[in-house]
Amino acid sequence: MLGKVNVMKILMGAFMLISLAAPQLSYADWSIGIGVGDHHDDRDRHDDRVFFRYQDHPHYGYHMHFLPDGYFTVWVEGRRYYYYDGLYYTYVGAGDYVIVNPPLGAYVAAIPPDFQPMIINGRTYYANNGVYYILTPHGYRVVEQPVVYVQPQPVVVQPPQQVVVAQPVVVAPPVVAQDMFSVNVPNKSGGYTAVVIKKSGNGYQGPQGEFYADFPKVEQLKAMYTK
Repeated sequence: MLGKVNVMKILMGAFMLISLAAPQLSYADWSIGIGVGDHHDDRDRHDDRVFFRYQDHPHYGYHMHFLPDGYFTVWVEGRRYYYYDGLYYTYVGAGDYVIVNPPLGAYVAAIPPDFQPMIINGRTYYANNGVYYILTPHGYRVVEQPVVYVQPQPVVVQPPQQVVVAQPVVVAPPVVAQDMFSVNVPNKSGGYTAVVIKKSGNGYQGPQGEFYADFPKVEQLKAMYTK
């Protein structure tokens, strides 16, 4: 009978020790879980707040979850864009913004100093990396890359000498000069390569003899002559 009483006392003591230790273990595990989660969220929030400037040359299509402080809203043909320091953003949903090409027709009050003035066809453009602005009373406006026109020089053709023979004299028709156009194509060195396009029949011919049904675009010439 005495042995059974001792066994019961031992079991009751063990139960009380486990009951006191269990709440402490549960609280410790819960606290560790919360601490790790908060640290992860802070790190992600910091990464989302890293912004680019125009001088960083981020690629178009880059996604981010926040717009930089001080951005401006720009409307182009009923579509809303967000502008800051030469970069344009658009909202794609789910709290996500993406960097896009400068929309043609957008007006902004200021552009980065990277855009340098250049005179093309008698007009001043502000250009950098294939993007062109013109200064208007409403601010700087995004425009298409201008095509450089070169006035073709007249070609003097000496009339052929007539040869007196027994048969009627045959005079060769004069040679008509083709119209020529010079297009400045941006190259990989940061400058421009002049590509001369000639009018040929119903289309146009490039320096390497290639034929275009319509006047070639800058991107076509860039792929052909700036590899």
